[in-house]
Amino acid sequence: MTVQAIKAVVFDMDGVLCRYDLKQRLSVLSAWSGRSPQEIYEAIFASGFEERAERGELSAEEYLEGFSERLGHGLTRTQWAEARRVAIEPNHSVLRMVADLSDRYVTAMLTNNGYLLKELLGEVFPQAAVTFGDRAFFSAELGARKPEPEVYRKLCRRLNLEPVEVAYIDDDAHYVLSARSVGLRAAHVADPSLLAPTLAGLGLTWP
Repeated sequence: MTVQAIKAVVFDMDGVLCRYDLKQRLSVLSAWSGRSPQEIYEAIFASGFEERAERGELSAEEYLEGFSERLGHGLTRTQWAEARRVAIEPNHSVLRMVADLSDRYVTAMLTNNGYLLKELLGEVFPQAAVTFGDRAFFSAELGARKPEPEVYRKLCRRLNLEPVEVAYIDDDAHYVLSARSVGLRAAHVADPSLLAPTLAGLGLTWP
């Protein structure tokens, strides 16, 4: 039986393409608003509000307005982007690997995030914006969020590929299992230094 060749490699953003420090983000927001990091976390990130944005239930404007209300401090788009930007550190070794793979495969990104980050990706994570362009996919635009199986099905439809033709890399093992359940060739990579052998184990080759 012939194994169908992989045609696309899709990467998670936070935790794979970059390191994400929520504590740093909360610290910045706390300094601006005067509220404690724990209060901010509970009001925004543990309240279900962020998940609504990730599912595409809120426009970029509605999200920023709701974020500001829960923060108790009005934020501009530039300020929101700055607080998000300082909390990430691009993983340059992974980004170089993506560039190498792009010579032979379609490369894309899939992240649980809302429309505001989609619009501001060039300010928050310019390396990802340049690397993936219109193949930087956000859960909001797909109308489902990881680990819901439908998000992976919609991703494959956007790529115009069958799930078995898509390799998916994530640092969350639960998300990987869900991707596998719909047929993607998914792999868990918690340590970016293990990315190369993991990709090789999927049968991928690069220069």
